[in-house]
Amino acid sequence: MKKPYVPFQLPNNELLDINKLINKVIKANTDIAIYNEKLKSSRIRPELLLNLLSLREAIESTKIEGTQVTMDEMLDYRAEKKGPNSDIAEVLNYYEALEIGEELLKTLPISTRLIKRVHEILMRGEVRGKGKIIPGEFRTSQNFIGPKGATIENASFIPPEPQLVNEYISNLEKFINEETETDNLIKIAIIHAQFETIHPFSDGNGRTGRILVPLYLFEKGLISKANFFVSESLEKDKFKYYQLLNNTRVVVADKEDNEVQYNKDMQRVKENFTEWIEFFLKACIDQAAKNIDKIDKINILYEETITKSRNLVRSSGIQDVIDIIFEYPIFTSNTIKERLKIAPATLNGYLKLLVDAKIIYSDGKLRNRKYFFYDLINIIR
Repeated sequence: MKKPYVPFQLPNNELLDINKLINKVIKANTDIAIYNEKLKSSRIRPELLLNLLSLREAIESTKIEGTQVTMDEMLDYRAEKKGPNSDIAEVLNYYEALEIGEELLKTLPISTRLIKRVHEILMRGEVRGKGKIIPGEFRTSQNFIGPKGATIENASFIPPEPQLVNEYISNLEKFINEETETDNLIKIAIIHAQFETIHPFSDGNGRTGRILVPLYLFEKGLISKANFFVSESLEKDKFKYYQLLNNTRVVVADKEDNEVQYNKDMQRVKENFTEWIEFFLKACIDQAAKNIDKIDKINILYEETITKSRNLVRSSGIQDVIDIIFEYPIFTSNTIKERLKIAPATLNGYLKLLVDAKIIYSDGKLRNRKYFFYDLINIIR
């Protein structure tokens, strides 16, 4: 019968082959730095870009867990603000947990308290798994991981016993906050693997663990806001992501009982952890490239849109309208009126000119008309 897994205590210098990782570590750090600088120097106010990038992260991270919501549906929801279905609620929770997690870092380190608070927000409302757990509280019963219909006997992984969760999380918390010579991208890859292995909550562990990535990188100063996300790249290779994480959970023979087998097992540990970290670093490299490309395209689009709009409207107020459209590429006139002091007649005149110039498109409804900024939607989809 399978037994609950016993994780490695951290730090552990035997977990990886650093020489295999050097080139990817350098490239990943360089590319993230380039992304961060592009974000800070963007022609668009960074918060406009960050809102869209954070929304994309929320969608992709929850998609890994099985939600079906798309970017178009989320943008549409933000325009209409009707009651969210469970998938949309899950994305909204993730989005808010990101914001609150960053705010908490002003007064707290990454700690049990912060992790529990993030989880509490993630699992709020009628999201999947809500009935089985207390949001923000570690599990008190044994859980397991496996395909739908699996039992503990044929589970692909059985996390540590519940009474040991606090001990392992305490060790992880110490590792997170201790200064070491380990590169921060390698360290967060280890942290993520260890968190998912401990599996401290009955549900919501994947989402919580992925939120820790940007929060850690922000706390360590690699990014100027908690805005570098890897879920999009991980979701693309979801089953590889799961498998490589699972491969790090090697059961190691007792050294005193069988030293030969212990050495073989530890060699496999090193190979598997190194493979996982290579995969994580590649996800960082791929994500940085995607983000840089999106920022470049959005910047070009912004310049073109501002130029076209100023040719249509001889008023500085049009730029304020365009800024809101870049934050809400599906919108109604109320979306703008809630954020901008503008006369309804003036706004309607602006929107008609933008529609006539084919900068935005409308659904043509007489009431609650929605507008679509497809040039931006196609970049961020």
